[in-house]
Amino acid sequence: MVGLCGVIGEGTLPDAMADAIGLDDAEESVTYRDDRVELQASLHTLLAGEQPAVAGDDVLIWVWGDIYGYGSGENYAPRSGPADGSAAFCAHLYELFGMRFVSGLNGNFALAIYDQTANELSLVTDRFATRPLYYAYPTDETLLVSSQSQSLVSHPDLEPGFDLPYLYEYLELRRVFGVESPIEGVRQLPPGSIITIDLDTVEMTTETYWSPSHDPIDKPFSYFRDRFNETIQQVFEEWTDDDLSYGLLLSGGSDSRLALGAIDQPVTAFHNADWMSREAKTARQSAQATGNAFRLLERGPGYDAELLDRAPPLSNFSGWFDQAYFLGFHEEISEEVDVLISGLYADMLLGGGPLETRTLSLNSLGNITLPMAQSIDSVEEYVSAQLGEATEPLPYFSDTDDRSLSSIIRSNIHTDSEGVVSHGVRYNSLRDLALYGSFYPIGADTDAIFSETLAHTRPYRTPFLDNRIVDLQQQIPVKYFLRRNFVNEAIAEIEPTLAEIPHAHTGVPVKYHFPIDYLGKNIHGFWWKHIADNDVPEPYFDHTPWPNRTELIRARSFTTETLRNHEQLLADLPFLDLEGVWECYHEHLDGADNTPILYSLLTFLRMDVTDAVSDAHTDANTEGNASTGGNASTETDTDSDSVIEPNSTAPEG
Repeated sequence: MVGLCGVIGEGTLPDAMADAIGLDDAEESVTYRDDRVELQASLHTLLAGEQPAVAGDDVLIWVWGDIYGYGSGENYAPRSGPADGSAAFCAHLYELFGMRFVSGLNGNFALAIYDQTANELSLVTDRFATRPLYYAYPTDETLLVSSQSQSLVSHPDLEPGFDLPYLYEYLELRRVFGVESPIEGVRQLPPGSIITIDLDTVEMTTETYWSPSHDPIDKPFSYFRDRFNETIQQVFEEWTDDDLSYGLLLSGGSDSRLALGAIDQPVTAFHNADWMSREAKTARQSAQATGNAFRLLERGPGYDAELLDRAPPLSNFSGWFDQAYFLGFHEEISEEVDVLISGLYADMLLGGGPLETRTLSLNSLGNITLPMAQSIDSVEEYVSAQLGEATEPLPYFSDTDDRSLSSIIRSNIHTDSEGVVSHGVRYNSLRDLALYGSFYPIGADTDAIFSETLAHTRPYRTPFLDNRIVDLQQQIPVKYFLRRNFVNEAIAEIEPTLAEIPHAHTGVPVKYHFPIDYLGKNIHGFWWKHIADNDVPEPYFDHTPWPNRTELIRARSFTTETLRNHEQLLADLPFLDLEGVWECYHEHLDGADNTPILYSLLTFLRMDVTDAVSDAHTDANTEGNASTGGNASTETDTDSDSVIEPNSTAPEG
C-alpha cells in the first residue's frame, strides 16, 4: 500500500499510523522529522525519486502520486524526464511561480510543501482528491494527517467513535458525500485545494484553486468529438514510455476498449471474472484483435471471503469490500507490469452517469431508460435523486434519533449567493452538484475503493481524469452526454477493428451511432432477460466481471460466518440492533433483496475502526460498572439473548 501520513505540532507518529500506509517491500519509505513536523510516505519505487525535493534554500516538497504535466490549452507542457521526477518537477515550478504553481498541475497526486522560513506546512490535493488525505485534531496542539482514515484512531489522544448520521449514509449508499466521514472527529481534506498549516498554532487555512463548473458552449457534436479524439490520443502518447510495461483492466464494454485502441504500447489485458463469461470472451476478443496478451484473473470459490478479510481495513468508507476487485491479484499483477491503466470515470464524465434519466415502464417486461435528463431544479429534487432504492429505515440501525436518509442528506446541503455547499464542499450551482457531486471528491464515489486499491497495487492512471479531458467535458452540452457516445465514436476512428466487436452488455458493435446502439441495447436487454439461454455454472455467476451478489449471499457462507463472529460487537454497539441484523439476513435468504445494506454492513464489521470503537465502548461500560458496582445491562444485550438460533436457515456454503 502507498500513502502519506504525519503528525504536525506536538507528539510523535504512532507506529500503527505508519504501518497503515505500507504494504510490501517493493515500496520505498520516506521519513522526515523535526520538532514540529513528522511525515512518512510509502511510495512506489518507480515514482519515488529523491524526496523531499528542495526548492530554493528552505522549501521541501513531497509528492504522493504522479504529475503528468503543467498548464492548460496551448500553454500545456507534459512533464519530461524519468517517471520518478514529479517532486523535482514541482520544486522547479515552485521556484518559478511560488505556491500558485499547484493550480496548473495535471496528475493524480497529493503534495506536502514545507516552507521552513515561513514555518508553514501546506498539503495540496489534486482536482478530484484522487489521493485522499484525512485529518483530525486529537488535541489543540496536535494535527494528524493520513491517507488511511481508519488509522487516525490509533493515536492515543483521539477517542474512537462514530458520527452516526454519516455512518447511516454509508450503510445506505456505500459512500459519504463531500469531505465528511463516519469517524468522529475525522474529515477529508477538500479537493482541488491548498491547506496551509501554521506550525506554531497548527491552525489550518484552506484555499480552493479549482472546482468543476459546467459551462457548455454552442458547438456541434462533431466539434467536441474531434477534440476528444485528438486529446485522448495525445494523452496516451505522452503517458507511455518504451522502457515500461503496461497492464490494462479490460472489460467487454467501451471505456477500457478505447484505452486499448489508443495506447501506443503493447499491453497485458487483465480481466477479473468467475468464469469465461460473455463479457470475458468479449474482452479476450478485443485483446486478441489488437495482438495483445489476455490474462483471465479467475476468481476461486473463496475469493470474496478473502476480500472480506483484506479490503475493509483499507476502506475510507467509499465502496464495499468486494469492490477492491483486483486486490486478491496484487502480487500477480505487480510481477507482470510496471503501470496499470483503466477506463474508469468515462461514464461519469462523458456518459451522463451522475444524471437522473427518465424511464418508461413496460410492466413485467421491464423498464426502458430514456435518453433525457430529469430536471434538478431544487435541493429537494437533488436529494430525492440520491435516495435511489435505499431501504428506509435501516432494519438493523437502532439509534434512537429520528433520522432518515433524506433528512441527513438535506441537512448537509445549503445554498447561498455563491452556489451550493454539500457535505462541506462548495459547488458553483445546483447543476454542478448534480453533475459532479458523486465524484468530486473521488471519495464520494460508490466504488472509490476500486481505484484506491489499484493505486496501491501499481502506479495507476485513468485517462479520463486528465485535466484536458475534464476541461473539455465542462464545455459539452448535456444533450451530447445522453444522446451521443463519445467513447464509441472514438474507438471507430482510432481502432476500427475494435469497433466491429459487439459491446458485451448491448450486443451491438460499437461502430454504430447512438440511435442504433440505443435500440440494440434495449432489444438485447429484453432478449437476454426473457428469451436467451443465460445458464451459468453457478447461481451466483454472472455475465459481467463481478458475481451476482444477491445470489452469492445465499450460496456462500461468508455472510453467516461474519455475522456469527461479530455477534458480540453487534450487541455492544448501541446504535446497531443484533436481532434486526439477523432478520435482515433471513429476509434475504427468503427472497428479499437486501444485498446493498448487507454488503455495507459486512464491510463495516470488518473495519479496524469498528473494532476500535467497540473496544472503547466496552471499556467505558466496564469502567462504569466498576464505579457503580453493578452489571452492564442494555436493551441491545437483552435483544441479543432472544435470538436463539439466528443462523438456523443459513446456508452451509
